[in-house]
Amino acid sequence: MRYETMNRRLPKTDMVDFRTPAYLFSYINSLYSIEYDGACSPGINNLAKPLRLEEEWPQGVIYSNPPFDITSICSWIEKGWKHSRKHYSNVHILLLPNKLTQVKLHDFSNMIDKIIFLGGRVDFDSPHSVKGGTSRMGSIIVIQSMNDSGFDFVKLSELKDIYSNSIGEMI
Repeated sequence: MRYETMNRRLPKTDMVDFRTPAYLFSYINSLYSIEYDGACSPGINNLAKPLRLEEEWPQGVIYSNPPFDITSICSWIEKGWKHSRKHYSNVHILLLPNKLTQVKLHDFSNMIDKIIFLGGRVDFDSPHSVKGGTSRMGSIIVIQSMNDSGFDFVKLSELKDIYSNSIGEMI
């Protein structure tokens, strides 16, 4: 039964773009001052200066909430790894589904410096989202930085309490 629930199509499934909720971006921005949004549609859902995977990435802190298929995720991890190793101040932060047990992702695990496990499921923002349209799996924050390592755990409910008030201060 759970398999059917996890794989059934929801209304507007093909349209949902899984935009990062403001409180979660505020939290991530508090960890590192985000300069670029590397996985966005410029003028539609960018949270910082827009940047694309195909572009040459400038020095700085880049946030990405890439498409959630494993092939895309691995491309973003590889690009972020190269970026984070070019200069000590370069950081790449990704919001990803918790797919850590997928075999293909294991090939890229040595390119991850820090993981923040998010307790709860992210209810992504979108003009196409449906009520209760949370991700069907948990999410993690992956950090690629020569200056950070390890694991951390934080509950989404606590982040909502702390960072919902700072939403008006966002870009």
